[in-house]
Amino acid sequence: MGPPMLPLPPLLPITSVRGPGPLSGQLHRFGDAGFPVVQFRGKPLGAADQWAELQRGLQASREAGGWPLIILNDRADLAVLAAREGLTPWGLHLGQEDLPLEAARRLPGLGGLRFGTSTHHPGEWERATECDYAGVGPVRGTPTKPDHATPIGIAGLRLGSQALRSRGISPVAIGGLGPEDAGPCFEAGAESLAMVSALAEAGDPSEILWESQVLRWRRFPPFRRGQGIVLAGSSGAGKSSLGVELARTLALPFLDLDQLIVLRSGKGIPRIFAEQGEAAFRALEERLAQEAVEKPCVLALGGGAWESPGLRARVASSGFSTLWLAETPMRCWARVAEDPGRPLAREREIFLDRHRARILQWSLLPCILPLGRSPGELAGALAAALD
Repeated sequence: MGPPMLPLPPLLPITSVRGPGPLSGQLHRFGDAGFPVVQFRGKPLGAADQWAELQRGLQASREAGGWPLIILNDRADLAVLAAREGLTPWGLHLGQEDLPLEAARRLPGLGGLRFGTSTHHPGEWERATECDYAGVGPVRGTPTKPDHATPIGIAGLRLGSQALRSRGISPVAIGGLGPEDAGPCFEAGAESLAMVSALAEAGDPSEILWESQVLRWRRFPPFRRGQGIVLAGSSGAGKSSLGVELARTLALPFLDLDQLIVLRSGKGIPRIFAEQGEAAFRALEERLAQEAVEKPCVLALGGGAWESPGLRARVASSGFSTLWLAETPMRCWARVAEDPGRPLAREREIFLDRHRARILQWSLLPCILPLGRSPGELAGALAAALD
């Protein structure tokens, strides 16, 4: 097993000027369908038109709780401009002909981004040392890039994925791919598939995303049988509901961290916040989480728990598998808006601001995408991956 890699969703949709509607609208469509990360490709539009669409897309993402996270293709200059306006993208993808990655990392405001590149042959796989993920391909030719390199096929994807994974770089299959390619690409070692036309033309891209997620779980199960599981994510994402089903399916105890806090303190969470403040609540939360992961169980965290560096370190040393239940922020808000037991979910803008701040840590975890499925269906699909 190689070093840790950046977890990516099973599919990375890429915007295209050939797609339906403006590029900013495509970002919104994919995000609303449940895709947590979308790549913004603006070519062959000029810089001004690309910037206008990117700015609209980034602003809409910001107002929607940071969803979807946006990777900007090619244009390091536009990434700097966005960062200056407080609209920093999540990632920057630079091809072999673009600015070198090591130079891009030093640009103002870009040091914390996730960086990707495209690779086409063994020499480029070996030189991909400054990136978090790398496209491997083209697996086959694609009409969206008529100047593409020679296709490498599934055999080449397998070699490239092995080379990248050995150095902790997430391999992304690229080049003319459709839903039927998901299984073979995951079997070859790809972490994700980049798609353009197939998703743009799909009536319901979330169905393709669901099927791809299930196929990847079969190739790369997100946990081992008997291993403890921590569920992180937003308030209202459904962590407790999924946790109960997972625990029952896997024959593990289930613990809800917020319930543990109430039982241990003898007070409701709103009362703890009112009488002792958030800092005291977070300290108790961290201490009880550390106790909970001493034995294998399914542990559902509160919405803000994963922000604690101490809690993250303790979970990492416990051997538990930590997963992000990546529900869309607006669905989360709809569930918690009227719940008086959630003291940090009283106003929509405050809730979405907190989600946007927290999603950066959640995005570093392997994700579970609910996509409208029930907790029982999610738990069943996850458990089936172990068989």
